[in-house]
Amino acid sequence: MKKIILLSFLIYKIAAVSAQEKIEIKLTSTSPSASLQQELGSATIKIAYSRPLVRDRKIFGELVPFDKLWRTGASDCTTFTTDEDIIFGDTTLKTGSYSIFTIPSKNEWTIIVNTDTSLHGENGYDEKKDVFRFKVPIAQIQNFYETFTIEINDINSKGEGFLKILWENTMIKIPVKSKADANTMALIDTNLIKKTSQDPMLLFQAANYYSITKRDSKQAISWLLEAEKLDTDNFYYPNLRQKLAADLKDYRNAINAAKKAIEIAERTKMRGAEKLKVKIKEWELALKDVQ
Repeated sequence: MKKIILLSFLIYKIAAVSAQEKIEIKLTSTSPSASLQQELGSATIKIAYSRPLVRDRKIFGELVPFDKLWRTGASDCTTFTTDEDIIFGDTTLKTGSYSIFTIPSKNEWTIIVNTDTSLHGENGYDEKKDVFRFKVPIAQIQNFYETFTIEINDINSKGEGFLKILWENTMIKIPVKSKADANTMALIDTNLIKKTSQDPMLLFQAANYYSITKRDSKQAISWLLEAEKLDTDNFYYPNLRQKLAADLKDYRNAINAAKKAIEIAERTKMRGAEKLKVKIKEWELALKDVQ
């Protein structure tokens, strides 16, 4: 009997302690923090910001007033970091970390790049610390963005893209560009255009870069022919040449280059010969159709 009474007492005490425990309901953030990292050409860009929600509110012109400084997000100021000099808008932005503020208006936004990354919202903002300002037009889009979004997109092979700010049905596009393309073109200009290079790999790399960035295919083919004279056993030189010639619909030279690539591939036991043979048949048919 004593054991039953003791057990009942212990159960009562445990229940009493449990009843006194506080139950805490944790709310999710209405402006969750976010970060993104994007390679752009040879630069790496990082952005940290908060993402407020629409929540059935009218955003631009009401929650975010027109013609007033805005933190471009929520909570702490939005920060933008680049590990090398880039073109932001149409101005060079030096390596470093910055805050991004904006002044939204009905038809355009003022984009502000500032050196102070420690601010909470607009509090303490000092215009004297601005690096530069510029204006961009707004675009009304069909897609509705419930969550404030910043992204870097539409990136091409030259290291160009757009930083996009999207919320509600509004989009802002800021051109951003790595200096990698300009640096590469300067190297090509110095070593291949102003003087003749005797380095077959450099000639190939220049031709390949022209191919990737959709530049002068005839110039690229010229470099490849020079590379093939200097190194007669490299499969990749005629292989790229056949592609460029085919793009120009110069099928006779494409066939010539492909046959040379096939000869090297078969002699050195490389893959790729069979696909090139199929292409040659297609080009021969295309030439017959022209005749």
